[in-house]
Amino acid sequence: MRRTVKIAVTGTLMLALAAGVALADSAAWTRAGKEAGRQVAERGLRLEMPGRAEKQQAASSIDPATNRVEKRAGTAAAEAQTGTFAAKLALDGLNDTLTFRYVKSGDQINVLPSPDLGYELLALPDGRVLVEVAASIYRLDPEKRTLSVFLKGQTGTTRKTAVSGGSAKMAVWGQRASLSPDGTRLLYWTTRNITATRNEDGENWIKDLRTGAEKKIYGAGYTVLGWDARNRFYLDLGDRGIVQVDSESGASAKLVPGFSVSAVSGSHLLAQTTDGSLNVRNLSTGKQQAFRGGGLNHLRSIAASDAGPWFALVNAPDRSSRVSTLILLNAETLKSHAFEEPAGSSIIGVSWQDKQTLLVQTRNRTTAGESTYVIDIAKEVGR
Repeated sequence: MRRTVKIAVTGTLMLALAAGVALADSAAWTRAGKEAGRQVAERGLRLEMPGRAEKQQAASSIDPATNRVEKRAGTAAAEAQTGTFAAKLALDGLNDTLTFRYVKSGDQINVLPSPDLGYELLALPDGRVLVEVAASIYRLDPEKRTLSVFLKGQTGTTRKTAVSGGSAKMAVWGQRASLSPDGTRLLYWTTRNITATRNEDGENWIKDLRTGAEKKIYGAGYTVLGWDARNRFYLDLGDRGIVQVDSESGASAKLVPGFSVSAVSGSHLLAQTTDGSLNVRNLSTGKQQAFRGGGLNHLRSIAASDAGPWFALVNAPDRSSRVSTLILLNAETLKSHAFEEPAGSSIIGVSWQDKQTLLVQTRNRTTAGESTYVIDIAKEVGR
């Protein structure tokens, strides 16, 4: 299960978030905890993410002859020194060395996500880390700095399959890993069925982390929106809607019929299919309510707090507008609190540190400089 640690910040967003009152206090942002750069939360650490300038520098450093990048646009820990270590990947016919960024907290090594280095990471409850690389998932032991096979039945001959036309193609053995809230099951996508079906849409599989057993749980790969408290996961099928899948039995139910802007927390599903209205579903009772008002119109994105009732909505007055508002919505009470963007800046992203702390990433419209504001929900609206 994802571990979270409350991060102390200098300053608090002093919004008068009285229940049900929409706000447009431009001075609120100047009273907030503000940090330079774009920051997100990962396993209890606040990370500094590469901004637009760093990404442009990395792109311009590519050698056209070798395609090598001289300058990486990577992550760093916001409040600690970042180090690196190397681990050899000599499995499944591979012979490579991967570099990992990390920060040490006490005796614990926290490996940092570094997609610029060619892989994705997911932390396991036992302190080890899963690494998605070379179309599969491997287990990293940060202490021993070793990589080992994680998924069953993986061999070089199994992964290299014959497809139509006689050409050989490497099957995806595991990608898009997602951990259940109780830390006992791992959802992943695979195309290991390509030999029999010639279908590259793949399947969703579950690995039981207690027994090691693996099984197909749902067809085709789609975006995983999240999990609820009953170990059910939610897939965004695009124009086909949103489906709820039980990770034990595989029983599924379609909850949203078509395309939507959506998010899932441990307790609620929010989905907008029509501008000006938002469907709020309680995942325990199945009860649905419609939220309207608070300036809601066209949602650009929704971010759900880890397990609590709060959602952060990035809202626009219409589809073509360059302006956004931020709406905080309590899915249990349907009380909302809205405020405009900081003067001269645009909201470019939001993410939750935990169920009470929201990080708001902004970019200055003139200088392109990026900043992060920290909103402590508990202090402003109560528990």
